[in-house]
Amino acid sequence: METIGLEKHELPPTNQKRMVAFINHFVLSTVNFLNKFAADCEDKFIEYEYKMQSLEASLLIIEAKLASIEALKNGTVIASGVQDEKTETPAEVHVAAETDDDRSKDTAEVPIKERDQRYDKYFKMVQVGVPILAVKNKISSEGLDPEYIDEFL
Repeated sequence: METIGLEKHELPPTNQKRMVAFINHFVLSTVNFLNKFAADCEDKFIEYEYKMQSLEASLLIIEAKLASIEALKNGTVIASGVQDEKTETPAEVHVAAETDDDRSKDTAEVPIKERDQRYDKYFKMVQVGVPILAVKNKISSEGLDPEYIDEFL
């Protein structure tokens, strides 16, 4: 490639006022961009905060409605307009499913775990159809172990 005949060291220096104007323009446009970006991010955060507050309020309303259902307080479940006489815990179902033949076999019996009473309301939530992930989120928000409920489901 041919050079035009001018060497870089032969070029006159850029006018100092012009260089300062270029730098000022660059700094101003960069600051304006960053300010707009930060404002947009803050708007998005506020929008999501309002959505989370709305969801939390809805969750509290649902919890209050569940707490007011008399059948849940008594330990019975109403399904299709028919009230069960007794709801069985998963451990009771396991014991009831065993037959006399199963008990007579010489196999090692697995001890049945007792359920922690702190988790009773969460088992009731699952029984009435609340999604398991929502129940686990509620359990963890109250400082309990959400994996505990998996042992009995």
